[in-house]
Amino acid sequence: MGRLLPQGYHRVDSYVHLITLEDTLTLTQAEVFSFSSSTDLGIPDHRNLAVRAIKGMADIYHKELPNLCIHLEKNIPHGAGLGGGSSNAAAAIYAMASLWKLPSDDPRHLQLAQDLGSDVPLFLAPTTASIMTGTGSTLKESRMPIPDMPLLIAMPPGAHSPTAQVYQTFDQNPVDAHDLQEWTNNLEAAAIAVAPETGSLLAWLRGQKEVEIAQVSGSGASCWASTGSTADAEDLHLLAHKAREQGYLTFEATTAQVGIRQLLA
Repeated sequence: MGRLLPQGYHRVDSYVHLITLEDTLTLTQAEVFSFSSSTDLGIPDHRNLAVRAIKGMADIYHKELPNLCIHLEKNIPHGAGLGGGSSNAAAAIYAMASLWKLPSDDPRHLQLAQDLGSDVPLFLAPTTASIMTGTGSTLKESRMPIPDMPLLIAMPPGAHSPTAQVYQTFDQNPVDAHDLQEWTNNLEAAAIAVAPETGSLLAWLRGQKEVEIAQVSGSGASCWASTGSTADAEDLHLLAHKAREQGYLTFEATTAQVGIRQLLA
């Protein structure tokens, strides 16, 4: 992350890879439009990004809000820096395009995604590995996906890192951007300042002999760790077990080879 852009947003340069940890959004025909979630997200339903995406699609195409029951099965932890809400919004955009038999490449979909959140366009991309730039909504180029890299996602229970607060903290003591070829996150210090328990988790991960790489995920509060290649998957299971013994929430995943676009094609 770098300097402020003219519109007041931070310039973001990030290499981002989708992973297999995912939420499930189910749309069922109903008498009226409704939304439910398996997890209390602490916000009114109308503010949920998936609901806003569906309403946005209806507005774009001058359609009535569909009579659907929308249920979100939440597996991606809330406030973890993993883009869960943004992926839900992207899935909702694609689902409505499919339901209404609309062209999936309509540029208005991308504009809606950008309006909903800077990282929503990432989940509309045709690749599972991208470089985000600008405010985060511009995909400057794509890289070849990393095949089936085992990952542990870990999070301190109850930890939460509001993105705006992390950015404000970063501005008080900015850290220079790094080469995207390096595994670094210059939001790390700010994320830890906002949620110190994230720093404790990161230090613990980096102290484990199985861990090859460990980083804060986005603006936190979760961290991700890799034990290396697919041959080390057993090490990942051991690491997850040890993390749970420490009281951390854990999720085992791999780098994804298929994104929302391919799933709903």
